[in-house]
Amino acid sequence: MLLELVLPVFLALTSSAQTTPSPTTTTLPTLQSGWYFIRAVETPAYHSYLQTIPSATPGPAYLSSNTNAGQFNIVSGQLVYNTGASQLYMNVEDPVDKTQRTLQTWFNKTQNQYGTFGFQGDAVTWSVSDIARPNVAAWYVCGDQGQLYINTGAYGYQTPAGCYDETIHSYGGSTPTV
Repeated sequence: MLLELVLPVFLALTSSAQTTPSPTTTTLPTLQSGWYFIRAVETPAYHSYLQTIPSATPGPAYLSSNTNAGQFNIVSGQLVYNTGASQLYMNVEDPVDKTQRTLQTWFNKTQNQYGTFGFQGDAVTWSVSDIARPNVAAWYVCGDQGQLYINTGAYGYQTPAGCYDETIHSYGGSTPTV
């Protein structure tokens, strides 16, 4: 008899004690004065942001989620990544074959020795004297993680498999929107 009275109360208490998971909030980076976010503006990488993975460490350049968006500026021809503790510089592959269409990019503690970065309006450009680029603002985003390369050919022409043509642009909003 006691079991018949206690069991329904016990079941009612345990079912009401289940918790509903609360939504998680992600804190977005806040833009520091004198710096910009850099992002793509075409699909499929629309509003993917320049960064390294893991964030703020030397390594390949990626366009990825806004939650780890880096902060950048172009200073004396160098694309500078403000990591908070120090600065990293985007480096560009200097190929033996100057007709190579895809140049690797990565961030390092040392300044880039090959080519010059600049802004054309808000578009990020890269140029070098020994490669004639039809569009100095043409980039590739390749692979599932969105690795960033320089496109030395024409924008939208003979794009390598697994890559997409992009331009990347500075963005001065207080947080990296999507």
